[in-house]
Amino acid sequence: MRFIAFVFVLLLPLSVQSADALIVPLFTPKPVYPPALIRSRYTGKVRVQLVVSSGGNVQDVRAIESGHPQLTEAAVGALAQWRYRPWAGTVGAPPQISIMIPVIFGSHGNRHFNQEVDVGLSNIRCAYLNNEVDTQNRDFPEEPLNKVDVFWYTGQFLFSSYAALLRSEDERKVLLEQLGRLVPEIVKSCRLNPQHRYGDYLPVSIKSLLSGLAQSDDVPGALQGAL
Repeated sequence: MRFIAFVFVLLLPLSVQSADALIVPLFTPKPVYPPALIRSRYTGKVRVQLVVSSGGNVQDVRAIESGHPQLTEAAVGALAQWRYRPWAGTVGAPPQISIMIPVIFGSHGNRHFNQEVDVGLSNIRCAYLNNEVDTQNRDFPEEPLNKVDVFWYTGQFLFSSYAALLRSEDERKVLLEQLGRLVPEIVKSCRLNPQHRYGDYLPVSIKSLLSGLAQSDDVPGALQGAL
């Protein structure tokens, strides 16, 4: 029995890879669209890198890509306040996790201005994806659709250090191939449903891994006491 128990303990560190998500959001305030940029109808994107500690707090936040300093300030200021369910003590989990989160100011892109701010890959509106596809087809007609930023960011995520905690390299290669096959279908679906979200058309196998990397207005009831 002691030998069996010892083997079980040795296997525990691998249990993290069986989970759909290690980070569970508790508090995710959304960035506020800068009023001056609303007046000028300025749309843009900020890619924010968060370093989250095992206590659930954001240790570091920085903009990796941004179209405007006011958008940077709004995105970084809001995401610095995000809180996650602590995972300290979880066997096999690291003391901190680095994640990348896109923030879209003007969810429909340049063509149809609005004041909506979308945070997280799965939350991106199909209208925004449609705009990206049109831009690539116009400027780089020879490029494959999987080079469109939204799809490229998804592929990057699948080979991020965070995704590596949850799935093996072989499993993530399969998911990347699955995404590649679905790109034309996702583009077609988004054309028909511009108000839908990109995540609506992702397979569950990918969308579930993205669950902790998006803003949510709904905090699970069981977690509210942790705020």
